[in-house]
Amino acid sequence: MRTNFILFAFAASLLFAPAAVAGLIVNAPIDVVGHLPLATFTGNNFATQSYKDWGNEPFVAVNPTNTNDIVVSSFAFLTPTNPNASLFHSTDGGANWTLQFSVPPPSPSVGVPRDWNFTYNSSGVLHGTILGSDGNIYQGATANPNSVAAWAYTGGGTRINTASVGFSDQPWLALNGNNVFVAYDAFQAGFVNPAERVAVSTNSGITFPLDNQISNGAQSNSVNPGTRIKTDSAGNVYSIFGVGTTTATPGVHNVTYYLNRSRDGGATWDFIGSSVVGGIVIDSGVSTQLCNSCTQASNNWFANVNDLRGNITAIAPDSTGAHVYVLIGKQDANGVDRIYLVSYVPSGTNLVQTHEIVVSPAGQRAALPAITVKADGTVVLMYETFNSQDGKVHVHVASSDDFGATISSDTDEYSFTPLTLQQATGSTDTNREFGDFLFLTSVGDTFYGVFPGLGNVNAGGINTTGLIDPFFFSGVDAVPEPGSLALLSTALLGLGFLRRRRPTC
Repeated sequence: MRTNFILFAFAASLLFAPAAVAGLIVNAPIDVVGHLPLATFTGNNFATQSYKDWGNEPFVAVNPTNTNDIVVSSFAFLTPTNPNASLFHSTDGGANWTLQFSVPPPSPSVGVPRDWNFTYNSSGVLHGTILGSDGNIYQGATANPNSVAAWAYTGGGTRINTASVGFSDQPWLALNGNNVFVAYDAFQAGFVNPAERVAVSTNSGITFPLDNQISNGAQSNSVNPGTRIKTDSAGNVYSIFGVGTTTATPGVHNVTYYLNRSRDGGATWDFIGSSVVGGIVIDSGVSTQLCNSCTQASNNWFANVNDLRGNITAIAPDSTGAHVYVLIGKQDANGVDRIYLVSYVPSGTNLVQTHEIVVSPAGQRAALPAITVKADGTVVLMYETFNSQDGKVHVHVASSDDFGATISSDTDEYSFTPLTLQQATGSTDTNREFGDFLFLTSVGDTFYGVFPGLGNVNAGGINTTGLIDPFFFSGVDAVPEPGSLALLSTALLGLGFLRRRRPTC
């Protein structure tokens, strides 16, 4: 009967998708912790310990050689509390999950993770970039995310950052062929005056001979840069980061966002001379983020539970680099923090802005953007809003099919009332229930995303309704192409056949 329902739902979604209207089919999100085996859920005390923030800062990686093979990371089980750090792993496309303690620390004296994210390469090897407890960046890879023995670190556990030793933050990973790019924030002593850098390996992470600046070096900055990078199929690397100055209101900053590109594998960056900071100025505006003087009792954090300490940035080119898209955060004329989509195209050796549009709805504070571009050129983006009228966080999945000129669809994928920070973390002095980012990726014309949300499973001995869990979802275009029409016919025929079957026991 479950097979019948899936076929019916799939066939119906194709049949009734209006041919003249663009949009997306976004599958219902899956509570990852809620779809672990019962023995794993109870044996690891997910619901019974004071820490219940299992979805903090989630990331998803999809194996392009087998898209049923999916890894989700978050701030779940860390070292040295546990011998190894944990990943969530699915081998059936995200329907069910296992918990794998398969990432060892780079050395006995360095705990992991403090920040981390993962990406599969084109051969199906999982790469991870990890911030250690010593403030340095480590890179590792594995051909088997279920095996701790299969994990191997660069240099046997040697840091890959040559600058800001002990004062690095927020590594971000991008791959292209044998090239591994790890961007990070390089702070000066005491975590002040950051620069934006990228370490580069040309041999799949065996060594990292390059570690160069994306910008013109260290600059005064009242916010975290939120340095993010992405590559296209030609090997070009694109980066975004933000630089802020404080205003009279704590946690409110004047932020300018910068775009840069490398066409030689991260050795040099094209637009270093385009501004004093270094990079093309995307836009600037007032933004509410990073409030050091705020507390759980008194704050201007997103949804009252998440200080935005990773800036409000996201970037993705299409596969050829013919279009480059960025997401930034700034206030509108009414003083509401919203998400903006800005589009660029190459013109000679330059990148020229073509559109800037507001994405998030008016009157609702928005944050935590993510973006990907499918193989067919459709731009898919995700962001969250907090609606003060219903007290809920709303997770939006939106799309543009005209190169960022307009938004063609916007789905309210999930909404929930957040826990208090003390309920989520068991601590009175933490400041982030969701973390610094969400994440979207795509393989071909299918996109995949993760976000933290209040659990929604209460069955079979598993109750996640008092937890913040990682949620996974995937989606495709709503409008069937000619090949999809044949698939629809097959699905309908199969539906008719299967509905005539009866249980044999």
